[in-house]
Amino acid sequence: MYIGIDGGGTKTRAVLVNDSKVVAQAVAGPSNVVVTGEQRAFQAVSQVWYELHSHLQGNAVDGTVLGLAGIDRSFIRDNWIRRLDQFIEGHYWLVGDYQLALTAMTHGAPGTVGILGTGSVFYGHNGTQEARLGGYGWQLGDAGSGILLGQEAVKAALVALEGISEDTALVDMVTQFFDAATPNEILAKWYTPPFEMRMVSALAGPVLNAARHDGVAHRIVESQANRVVRCLEVLTHQLGVTDVYSVGIAGGLANLWLPWLTRSWEPLGHRVGITVISESPVLGAAELARLWHSAGKRSDRHAFA
Repeated sequence: MYIGIDGGGTKTRAVLVNDSKVVAQAVAGPSNVVVTGEQRAFQAVSQVWYELHSHLQGNAVDGTVLGLAGIDRSFIRDNWIRRLDQFIEGHYWLVGDYQLALTAMTHGAPGTVGILGTGSVFYGHNGTQEARLGGYGWQLGDAGSGILLGQEAVKAALVALEGISEDTALVDMVTQFFDAATPNEILAKWYTPPFEMRMVSALAGPVLNAARHDGVAHRIVESQANRVVRCLEVLTHQLGVTDVYSVGIAGGLANLWLPWLTRSWEPLGHRVGITVISESPVLGAAELARLWHSAGKRSDRHAFA
């Protein structure tokens, strides 16, 4: 039996699988330590683990994969391992959430994926090698991310309000979002707590929709679409999977991004198109656990051995 856990900034989802059949599911609060703090994150993961554990009926867990945000940072990874060693039974592996989406799509076959949500990151593997691009965070800007689209919308609205650039539908969008009428009022709210940068990702969907009829929004979206496509293309070339492979996108903005990315991707002459990954990432986690247990992959439990 295998357990997959997808720990996000909003919810933590988990699934218990036996012979590719879902035996039980569990949901808890967020487990992104960067957003919620360590204690809440660890509580969420332990909650879903123990809930699924009650469905084992005497069976053993052969492997668990946890897809967790920020796990590429060594100090976050080390803290998770110390905590998980206290209650998780059997082998377990910690991975970035992007690996879950790719496995859900390819079931272990080569491919590349872009996660497009509040932030963004790009990942791929060719069976023996893996590579990752992006994931810089909001302070530097992630290609195609909700935060970056929101930031660009605010900047465009400010210069339009000041008469520096052309008028745009983004002005009404931004002034309504901040409940402010002037640049000074917008900036005052931008720089005053408890406003958090993540909040502007709420503008991403409206910006993508406005791009169909507004020139300024169109240029913002088109520029970001080219960046996203470039990241996917670089990954495919780095990994040598340019002939036969899968290219997918996932995350909260994936469906809105698809037509824009397709428009930039198709002229490049790729043999496959970009698809939105419909399979749940948490099932990708359980599938990874099965694949890695079968292959005898070293568990993260031995990280400090």
